[in-house]
Amino acid sequence: MTERDVKTTAPHEAAQLRVLLFSVLREKVGRGTLDLALPAPATGAALLDQLARDYPALAPYRPIVRLAVNQEYTDESVRLEAGDEVALITPVSGG
Repeated sequence: MTERDVKTTAPHEAAQLRVLLFSVLREKVGRGTLDLALPAPATGAALLDQLARDYPALAPYRPIVRLAVNQEYTDESVRLEAGDEVALITPVSGG
């Protein structure tokens, strides 16, 4: 069991999160950070779904976005806790 497996945000509370946007996501929203309240129990998938609803321009990127929570890559099933910093990372290509 990891520290993230232990739920610290009480049911029905909102987890206050800082969301960092980079690259095309930043361009679509018009800023690099969002402060967001997500109903508990909050997960990475719930965050991405909420952002797609609140910012329709982000919806096409939903399937390809990677999450980093508190500077560690993780998958969408991660539980999010109040105060977490979530970075949304899109694939980068170059030549």
